[in-house]
Amino acid sequence: MENFQRGRSKWQMLELSDGITTSNGNWYRITAEGIEEYIPGLLDKYPLEQIIEEADAWVKSADGLSLMLFFILVLVSLNPLLATLISLAFYLFWFFNTSAFVNIPSNPIVKFLSKDGVVYTISAIVLIGISLNDIMESLQLPVSFEAIWYGLVLIFLYKVGLLRLLIQFIQKKTSGDSGPSREDRVLNMLLIRYGMKEGKLTGEVEDMEDELIRIKNYHKSKKKK
Repeated sequence: MENFQRGRSKWQMLELSDGITTSNGNWYRITAEGIEEYIPGLLDKYPLEQIIEEADAWVKSADGLSLMLFFILVLVSLNPLLATLISLAFYLFWFFNTSAFVNIPSNPIVKFLSKDGVVYTISAIVLIGISLNDIMESLQLPVSFEAIWYGLVLIFLYKVGLLRLLIQFIQKKTSGDSGPSREDRVLNMLLIRYGMKEGKLTGEVEDMEDELIRIKNYHKSKKKK
């Protein structure tokens, strides 16, 4: 536990008896044993840490992608308010449908954009560039100074996690803890993609999801005993 708490700036994971937790605050209700039972032999080729880190990146992907979309829209001279609304709409769409987009070829891109240092650096460069009106005009990129304030608001909503916490709070109040969590759905789809790539899975996706839920419930009941 000491190693997990030390050096929080570096991604880390910790496997417990009933699941896996990461330094991003995500909780996956399956263990290495459960994954091995789910897709035999997969962890022999792909380390557990790699798979969980990739799942973490997909879970966070709505933050970086939505912010980058906002910056692209304002840089092509779209009205900052409209760009903000489009970015928020994209965030909500991606947040609730992340697992549907999980794929192995995109892992490097998603991991890159999920790194806080990368997103903050790009955000700082764009916001500073927008504030320098003379430079922007010389480049024929007439971006409104108003975009800076919208950009700062979105950084707080996305990267600080305020919007994600609000959504999770509403979900907890309205639906409770029914069914697999968002993290589990993302990890499940990533496992399915890897399993299919290695030819270890050939069944229907719904059947595979049911199997993941069965394994999760098995370990939960095992812990209670």
